Amino acid sequence: MDKIAEQNPQCAALCTAYLQELTTGAKPTLELPGLTTDDRVNTAVAGFDAVNQQPKDIQAVLAAGDGLTAVTSQIDVLATYKNLHDGLQSFQYGIGSFQSLMIAGRDMGADLNQVRVLRKFLNQLRLFCASAGDKITVLPPGPALRDIEQAWLDDLGSAATKLQGAIPNTSADAYDALLDVRTVLRVVPSRLNQQIFVTAKNLPFGILATGLETIAGKLPADEPSVPAIRAAHDAIKVLSSTIYARVVEHKLWQDIDNKLASLTDMIEPIEGGAAADKSLPFQFSPLWRNLEAKVKVLADLDPNGQWRTMLAGYSTDVNDQLSRETVDTAFILAFEAYRDEAQQRFVQVDLALKTECASIVRVSTPLHKIIEDLGS
Repeated sequence: MDKIAEQNPQCAALCTAYLQELTTGAKPTLELPGLTTDDRVNTAVAGFDAVNQQPKDIQAVLAAGDGLTAVTSQIDVLATYKNLHDGLQSFQYGIGSFQSLMIAGRDMGADLNQVRVLRKFLNQLRLFCASAGDKITVLPPGPALRDIEQAWLDDLGSAATKLQGAIPNTSADAYDALLDVRTVLRVVPSRLNQQIFVTAKNLPFGILATGLETIAGKLPADEPSVPAIRAAHDAIKVLSSTIYARVVEHKLWQDIDNKLASLTDMIEPIEGGAAADKSLPFQFSPLWRNLEAKVKVLADLDPNGQWRTMLAGYSTDVNDQLSRETVDTAFILAFEAYRDEAQQRFVQVDLALKTECASIVRVSTPLHKIIEDLGS
């Protein structure tokens, strides 16, 4: 962790916070049932259900101040961002090649089949907008959350309206509408990913852990629910550390993915078999060395991962090509193989974080029940 923080100053605070949690005992213990996040969430839910069976004055300890409301609200926001990201990703996969849609927009005046392609896409776009609209209404109102998401959804809605009017007239507006959709699809997924990251990082689980500990201390030692409440306390502490670990790993790989994109942009189109700019290998090299070192540190954290072996081989290929001091097809293919393998690892890390988030949001169900009971 110290090495990671040294190489990635922007993540130093996260690494420090994670290590502090570990030193205070917030880590898996032999007494904690289960080894997975799902197991720990189940343990936490059982503990909160046990609290829900207590008198209101005991439940009120967990809901002191606005703490419980703040926790449940943030968990709900996390769930919404994850659902929006998953829905947008499914929409992207469902429409297939965007280049095919652009061709349909260009040629629909001369080809009935291209009109059908656009009509099918329009239906997909409408369905997605309706689904996303339902999700966005769950977010708290205001410019910081709901309004931001509503803005890009409105852009998609306007594009759908423009496309609907363009298809019967085989108008060039169809092409313009498709460009509007592509702009959203290029920008919004990564921003939603960042929202998931920030929201998960800031989940105030410490409030829950403190409340559970206080409740367990107030109840008689022989109270049947005490073991479940204490186990929930331990589970919440571990879940806090788990999400920190996932968030730190995701942030590091996100930075690597951004650097890979920058290196990709550096490679100029090849003219006559080699890049025209002869200084390109020397511009590429220092950025590559920095990236390679950071990836190696992350690879060392997963000594049994098959991906690290494959990536090491591709790294050797890139270095061999760099030694030739020529950016040509062989060099580009070597780098692209490395880049694609690294990006696959980022996809796995991204999926792991979202899986953790999907499990953790289940904690909000018994918390909402406690809030409702106290309000009745």
